Amino acid sequence: MDHNYWNEYYSKNRQNKQPSLFAQHIFENYVGDGKTTLIELGCGNGRDSIYFAKNGINVFAVDQADEEINFLENRFSSINNLEFKSGDFTNLKDDRKYEIVYSRFTLHSINSTEQNRVLSWAYDKLNKNGLFCVEVRGQKNNLYQKGEPVANDPDAFIHDNHYRRFLEFNAFCNELLEVGFTLEYSKEAKGFAPFNHTDETFIRVIARK
Repeated sequence: MDHNYWNEYYSKNRQNKQPSLFAQHIFENYVGDGKTTLIELGCGNGRDSIYFAKNGINVFAVDQADEEINFLENRFSSINNLEFKSGDFTNLKDDRKYEIVYSRFTLHSINSTEQNRVLSWAYDKLNKNGLFCVEVRGQKNNLYQKGEPVANDPDAFIHDNHYRRFLEFNAFCNELLEVGFTLEYSKEAKGFAPFNHTDETFIRVIARK
Protein backbone atom coordinates (compact mmCIF):
# COMPACT_ATOMS: atom_id res chain seq x y z
CA MET A 1 0.00 0.00 0.00
CA ASP A 2 2.76 2.49 0.90
CA HIS A 3 4.58 1.81 -2.38
CA ASN A 4 1.56 2.90 -4.39
CA TYR A 5 0.78 5.72 -1.98
CA TRP A 6 4.21 7.33 -2.40
CA ASN A 7 4.32 6.90 -6.16
CA GLU A 8 1.00 8.73 -6.38
CA TYR A 9 2.01 11.34 -3.81
CA TYR A 10 5.24 12.29 -5.55
CA SER A 11 3.62 12.34 -8.97
CA LYS A 12 1.51 15.20 -7.62
CA ASN A 13 4.35 16.97 -5.79
CA ARG A 14 7.09 17.49 -8.34
CA GLN A 15 7.17 21.26 -8.27
CA ASN A 16 8.61 21.84 -4.81
CA LYS A 17 12.34 21.59 -5.32
CA GLN A 18 13.38 23.82 -2.43
CA PRO A 19 15.63 21.87 -0.05
CA SER A 20 14.48 21.12 3.46
CA LEU A 21 15.77 23.17 6.38
CA PHE A 22 17.51 20.01 7.57
CA ALA A 23 19.46 19.62 4.33
CA GLN A 24 20.53 23.25 4.47
CA HIS A 25 21.55 22.87 8.12
CA ILE A 26 23.68 19.81 7.36
CA PHE A 27 25.39 21.43 4.39
CA GLU A 28 26.06 24.74 6.12
CA ASN A 29 27.24 23.31 9.45
CA TYR A 30 28.74 19.88 8.81
CA VAL A 31 29.91 19.47 5.23
CA GLY A 32 32.71 22.01 5.19
CA ASP A 33 34.94 22.75 2.21
CA GLY A 34 35.54 20.35 -0.63
CA LYS A 35 33.57 17.46 -2.05
CA THR A 36 32.21 14.63 0.02
CA THR A 37 30.07 11.53 -0.47
CA LEU A 38 26.49 11.22 0.74
CA ILE A 39 23.76 8.60 0.50
CA GLU A 40 20.14 9.62 1.07
CA LEU A 41 17.92 6.86 2.42
CA GLY A 42 14.44 7.52 1.06
CA CYS A 43 14.97 10.52 -1.19
CA GLY A 44 11.31 11.07 -2.12
CA ASN A 45 11.00 13.78 -4.76
CA GLY A 46 14.76 14.25 -4.64
CA ARG A 47 14.82 17.84 -3.46
CA ASP A 48 17.51 17.36 -0.80
CA SER A 49 19.68 15.09 -2.96
CA ILE A 50 19.48 17.61 -5.80
CA TYR A 51 20.46 20.41 -3.41
CA PHE A 52 23.46 18.49 -2.09
CA ALA A 53 24.62 17.51 -5.58
CA LYS A 54 24.31 21.06 -6.92
CA ASN A 55 26.57 22.12 -4.06
CA GLY A 56 29.33 19.75 -5.10
CA ILE A 57 28.57 16.65 -3.03
CA ASN A 58 28.65 13.22 -4.68
CA VAL A 59 25.16 11.85 -3.98
CA PHE A 60 23.59 8.40 -4.19
CA ALA A 61 19.82 8.62 -3.58
CA VAL A 62 17.56 5.62 -2.93
CA ASP A 63 13.78 5.32 -2.71
CA GLN A 64 11.16 2.61 -3.16
CA ALA A 65 8.93 4.90 -5.27
CA ASP A 66 10.16 3.50 -8.59
CA GLU A 67 8.00 5.74 -10.78
CA GLU A 68 9.38 8.85 -9.07
CA ILE A 69 12.93 7.52 -9.34
CA ASN A 70 12.46 6.97 -13.08
CA PHE A 71 11.25 10.55 -13.40
CA LEU A 72 14.20 11.89 -11.42
CA GLU A 73 16.73 9.85 -13.39
CA ASN A 74 15.44 11.35 -16.63
CA ARG A 75 14.92 14.88 -15.36
CA PHE A 76 18.32 15.26 -13.67
CA SER A 77 20.53 13.04 -15.82
CA SER A 78 22.78 16.01 -16.60
CA ILE A 79 24.00 16.22 -12.98
CA ASN A 80 26.99 13.90 -13.12
CA ASN A 81 27.55 13.65 -9.36
CA LEU A 82 23.96 12.57 -8.64
CA GLU A 83 22.74 8.98 -8.93
CA PHE A 84 19.19 7.81 -8.25
CA LYS A 85 18.27 4.19 -7.56
CA SER A 86 14.94 2.48 -6.95
CA GLY A 87 15.14 0.11 -4.02
CA ASP A 88 14.58 -0.76 -0.38
CA PHE A 89 16.98 1.33 1.71
CA THR A 90 16.65 -1.13 4.60
CA ASN A 91 18.25 -3.89 2.56
CA LEU A 92 20.92 -2.30 0.38
CA LYS A 93 23.73 -4.21 -1.29
CA ASP A 94 26.36 -1.52 -1.72
CA ASP A 95 30.15 -1.73 -1.45
CA ARG A 96 30.71 2.02 -1.31
CA LYS A 97 31.69 4.04 1.74
CA TYR A 98 30.26 7.45 2.60
CA GLU A 99 31.03 10.54 4.62
CA ILE A 100 27.34 11.17 5.29
CA VAL A 101 24.31 8.90 5.58
CA TYR A 102 21.26 11.16 5.39
CA SER A 103 17.76 10.15 6.46
CA ARG A 104 14.96 12.70 6.64
CA PHE A 105 11.43 11.51 7.47
CA THR A 106 12.26 7.93 6.53
CA LEU A 107 13.02 5.97 9.72
CA HIS A 108 9.41 6.44 10.82
CA SER A 109 8.32 4.70 7.60
CA ILE A 110 9.94 1.37 8.59
CA ASN A 111 9.51 -1.04 11.48
CA SER A 112 11.92 -1.43 14.38
CA THR A 113 13.62 -4.51 12.94
CA GLU A 114 14.32 -2.66 9.70
CA GLN A 115 15.51 0.36 11.66
CA ASN A 116 18.02 -1.74 13.59
CA ARG A 117 19.33 -3.06 10.28
CA VAL A 118 19.67 0.49 8.92
CA LEU A 119 21.54 1.72 11.99
CA SER A 120 24.09 -1.10 11.77
CA TRP A 121 24.39 -0.64 8.00
CA ALA A 122 24.95 3.09 8.36
CA TYR A 123 27.71 2.58 10.92
CA ASP A 124 29.41 0.01 8.70
CA LYS A 125 29.20 2.11 5.53
CA LEU A 126 30.43 5.37 7.03
CA ASN A 127 34.09 6.29 6.93
CA LYS A 128 35.73 7.10 10.25
CA ASN A 129 34.28 10.37 11.61
CA GLY A 130 31.42 10.12 9.09
CA LEU A 131 27.97 11.40 10.04
CA PHE A 132 24.57 9.75 10.28
CA CYS A 133 22.05 12.61 9.95
CA VAL A 134 18.47 11.85 10.98
CA GLU A 135 15.25 13.82 11.18
CA VAL A 136 12.20 11.79 12.14
CA ARG A 137 8.81 11.82 13.84
CA GLY A 138 8.86 10.96 17.53
CA GLN A 139 6.26 10.39 20.19
CA LYS A 140 5.85 14.12 20.88
CA ASN A 141 4.73 14.65 17.28
CA ASN A 142 1.09 15.68 16.98
CA LEU A 143 0.24 12.68 14.78
CA TYR A 144 1.31 10.16 17.41
CA GLN A 145 -1.47 7.64 18.18
CA LYS A 146 -3.65 8.93 15.35
CA GLY A 147 -5.05 6.33 12.99
CA GLU A 148 -5.30 2.55 13.24
CA PRO A 149 -2.68 0.81 15.43
CA VAL A 150 -0.57 -1.74 13.59
CA ALA A 151 -0.78 -5.19 15.17
CA ASN A 152 2.45 -6.44 16.79
CA ASP A 153 4.23 -3.19 15.87
CA PRO A 154 4.39 -0.87 18.91
CA ASP A 155 3.90 2.86 18.30
CA ALA A 156 3.03 2.30 14.62
CA PHE A 157 -0.21 3.50 13.03
CA ILE A 158 -1.91 3.66 9.65
CA HIS A 159 -3.08 7.24 9.16
CA ASP A 160 -3.89 9.08 5.95
CA ASN A 161 -3.55 5.75 4.10
CA HIS A 162 0.08 5.10 5.02
CA TYR A 163 2.31 3.73 7.76
CA ARG A 164 4.11 5.73 10.42
CA ARG A 165 6.04 4.50 13.47
CA PHE A 166 6.88 7.07 16.13
CA LEU A 167 10.29 6.85 17.76
CA GLU A 168 10.93 7.38 21.46
CA PHE A 169 13.70 9.97 21.61
CA ASN A 170 15.84 8.61 24.46
CA ALA A 171 15.54 5.03 23.27
CA PHE A 172 16.62 6.03 19.75
CA CYS A 173 19.65 7.91 21.07
CA ASN A 174 20.63 4.90 23.18
CA GLU A 175 20.28 2.60 20.18
CA LEU A 176 22.70 4.78 18.23
CA LEU A 177 25.17 4.71 21.11
CA GLU A 178 24.90 0.93 21.35
CA VAL A 179 25.75 0.59 17.66
CA GLY A 180 28.92 2.62 18.29
CA PHE A 181 28.00 6.18 17.32
CA THR A 182 28.71 9.26 19.38
CA LEU A 183 26.09 12.01 19.39
CA GLU A 184 27.14 15.36 17.95
CA TYR A 185 23.64 16.77 18.36
CA SER A 186 20.34 15.33 19.58
CA LYS A 187 17.09 17.12 20.29
CA GLU A 188 13.32 16.69 20.07
CA ALA A 189 11.72 20.06 19.47
CA LYS A 190 9.63 22.38 17.33
CA GLY A 191 11.23 24.62 14.74
CA PHE A 192 12.92 21.93 12.67
CA ALA A 193 10.33 21.54 9.92
CA PRO A 194 7.60 24.21 9.86
CA PHE A 195 5.12 23.57 7.07
CA ASN A 196 1.98 25.40 5.89
CA HIS A 197 1.76 27.58 9.01
CA THR A 198 2.22 24.59 11.34
CA ASP A 199 5.24 23.76 13.49
CA GLU A 200 5.22 20.19 14.73
CA THR A 201 7.74 18.52 17.04
CA PHE A 202 10.40 16.34 15.41
CA ILE A 203 13.56 14.49 16.44
CA ARG A 204 16.85 15.66 14.97
CA VAL A 205 20.06 13.70 15.55
CA ILE A 206 23.57 14.06 14.15
CA ALA A 207 25.61 10.96 15.07
CA ARG A 208 29.32 10.49 14.35
CA LYS A 209 31.13 7.23 13.74
